[in-house]
Amino acid sequence: MRGATEPFRAAMLSAGLNPPDLIEPGKFHRFPGIDKGRGDDAGWCKLFPDGRGGVFGDFSSGLSEHWQAESDRRYSSAEREAFKRQIAEAKRQAAIEERRQHEEAAQVAADILAGANADPAGHAYAIKKCLALGPMVKRGAWPQRGWTDALLIPIYHTDGRVWTLEAINADGDKDYLKAGKKRGGFYPFGRIRGASRVFIGEGLATVAAVVAADSPPAAAAMDKDGLLPVARAVRELAPDAEIVFIADNDLKPNGGNPGLSAALAAAREIGGRVAIPQLDGRKCDFWDVWHERGADAVREALARAASPPPDPPAQTPDVSGAGDWPEPKPLPQGLPPVAAFDYALLPETLRPWARDICERVQCPPDYVAATIMAGLGTVIGRKLGIRPQAQTDWTVAPNQWALLVGRPGVLKSPAMEAALSPLKRLAAQATECHAAATDEYRLALKVAKLRAEEGEKAARKALKNSAEADLSAWLGSAEPEAPVLRRYIANNSTAEALGELHRQNPNGLMVFRDELVSLLKSLDREDQSEARGFYLTGWNGDSPYTFDRITRGMNLHIPAVCLSLLGSTQPGRIAEYIRAAVRGGSADDGLIQRFGLLVWPDIGGDWRDVDRWPDSAASREAHRVFGRLDSLDPAAVGAVQDTDTATGKPDGLPYLRFDVDGLALFREWRADLEAKVRGGDLHPAMESHLSKYRKLVPSLALALHLADNRTGPVDHAATLQALAWAEYLETHAQRAYASVATPEVSAAKAILQRIRKGDLPGTFASWEVWRPGWALLSDREQVADALRLLVELDWLVCRQQETGGRPRGVYEVNPRGLG
Repeated sequence: MRGATEPFRAAMLSAGLNPPDLIEPGKFHRFPGIDKGRGDDAGWCKLFPDGRGGVFGDFSSGLSEHWQAESDRRYSSAEREAFKRQIAEAKRQAAIEERRQHEEAAQVAADILAGANADPAGHAYAIKKCLALGPMVKRGAWPQRGWTDALLIPIYHTDGRVWTLEAINADGDKDYLKAGKKRGGFYPFGRIRGASRVFIGEGLATVAAVVAADSPPAAAAMDKDGLLPVARAVRELAPDAEIVFIADNDLKPNGGNPGLSAALAAAREIGGRVAIPQLDGRKCDFWDVWHERGADAVREALARAASPPPDPPAQTPDVSGAGDWPEPKPLPQGLPPVAAFDYALLPETLRPWARDICERVQCPPDYVAATIMAGLGTVIGRKLGIRPQAQTDWTVAPNQWALLVGRPGVLKSPAMEAALSPLKRLAAQATECHAAATDEYRLALKVAKLRAEEGEKAARKALKNSAEADLSAWLGSAEPEAPVLRRYIANNSTAEALGELHRQNPNGLMVFRDELVSLLKSLDREDQSEARGFYLTGWNGDSPYTFDRITRGMNLHIPAVCLSLLGSTQPGRIAEYIRAAVRGGSADDGLIQRFGLLVWPDIGGDWRDVDRWPDSAASREAHRVFGRLDSLDPAAVGAVQDTDTATGKPDGLPYLRFDVDGLALFREWRADLEAKVRGGDLHPAMESHLSKYRKLVPSLALALHLADNRTGPVDHAATLQALAWAEYLETHAQRAYASVATPEVSAAKAILQRIRKGDLPGTFASWEVWRPGWALLSDREQVADALRLLVELDWLVCRQQETGGRPRGVYEVNPRGLG
């Protein structure tokens, strides 16, 4: 087994870990984490009993990787499956252990805070900083280092819970609670959830100085490595917030500036601005500016906050020593091509309007079209559905889930806003009607109250005359029913609140989130399992749901949940989410595969400055279409409804079916679809995605049929349009899932880009790639796969580097690949 142990140790050394010399197969080992000293046990590993593989990681940094021994023969399918099961089980054990450690650390933090009763303002560090450090900072003992007097800073996560602590002694030395959940944690100033602007900085005093000079909310990330994870957490809490990074200006003699570099990188990744403190060319942070120049100087620096400049151009590397290196082999191709959008996919009544929007906004038509179809699905809602077969009761509701993917600045948001204008006008009209109805209701309520008072008087009088008097005539008056606001769109509601809105609006709702992946990630959390179930049910459009945790006295049983979803995201964010979703765990339940209207178009072509009035005729027609569908009478378009055999009353969703030609088309297409998803040739994620087209195609056909003011069975033309949509959308889905089928390719290209820009040195360890949290490079397993690919293709070579102690594995860049 010695032959397996050494390569396993080498893999851990390459990742920046220092594993123990003795590794017993089958046993879960603990040892110091990356850059940790004796007494730390954040590192972990398990070599499988057969020595063919193992897993390892670091709880403190989030590292989690697997290793497989090289073999002279190809592993069989059964062996590969067994290896996957071993990996999954070992990682499950590690995750349980990590959660246990985090929970224990959180309890220790709570106990320490409970015993901290001294006044923080009197602590030497607080006196030195001359600042209010926030109401949640405590002062007390820090047993971990034997400090009797320390400032105790609680570190929160997005769930609002304190998971760990930072301690600061009188000399300014800092320490973190052992085994605490630090990554992505922050100390908040003010309320961050739903904020319109949030400051993010490194240290507590730095952020406190900015809050003192300006205003909250703000978040202290504790160090530069925390800036990006905390920014992602803030984006989850406040999706529409402007994020301003308050950088540390860490000027170095060699020209480096790690604090500023980290802030700029985080701002590029998350889409924020950066404020830079200045003190006569000296190293400084915002507390230094506040301390030496005052609050006005801080405000002036904040006013100069700007978006980060584009990534610097690729550097021309020194290839003078490239003679002994092999020529690197080409990397495999990246994202596959996608079909261009054809306006013929849209209802004829809405094509001029869609063209007009795209021409004026200069945005890809894909974004406008997907939004239009999601809007049509919302306004039709549960008025009627379609039964795709001739004789069964399989019924499909027309609600749609749409996700628009593109880089920042490609006008996703303006496209959605313009295409949602008819739906928003309906919402505005509903608000006006509700206001008028509310006035009438208040008057009727007063009248009912007076009648009730008079009735009570009359009843009392009758009761005096006869104890057996019938009082129902006087006490039977009922209060008027309060009007319900018709809602079409919900933006930032909890699942329970969304459920209550849906109960009041049984036709269904659209959940619209400009940055949609933040919502999806929030649904991945264990404490959001009920909300996730609600959304999954809502995709069906025709299934009941009852919330088990009822709050505020709500009766949250909904006979049929019908939710449309619409939002956008960036390529890096959706790629990371899809990878996590299809690897197993809580997210592996088909949530992302339900986004049938997923569009990821190519961005190109010449920009034109179009400055003209909108096409008013096309706009009026679009509003007429949505208005007609909003007041649609199912019977008027030929829909029928089942009858309850017990009561004789209408039962279920009214529906149309395909006509003869439409049904023949659908049957032929579905036969091909079933063969494709059952053939075993597709990635499982793509199989799951295409299987949802069984609902997508009929629902699109129904919406297209109704939008063009057709009645009766869904005809051949609408069915053909829907099938063309499916063909077009499949290419976009293939692009989205390509990062799962070959994830190492995109990551390998990202690594080479970071090398060429100088973000990575000529010799580096794997942790230097994933620790900054760069796009496509924050997943440790993906980075490991990408590095292996680059070694195989001669872009890198893996060497053992002497450190004076245990050697560590590092990667050296082939200069031939950078010329």
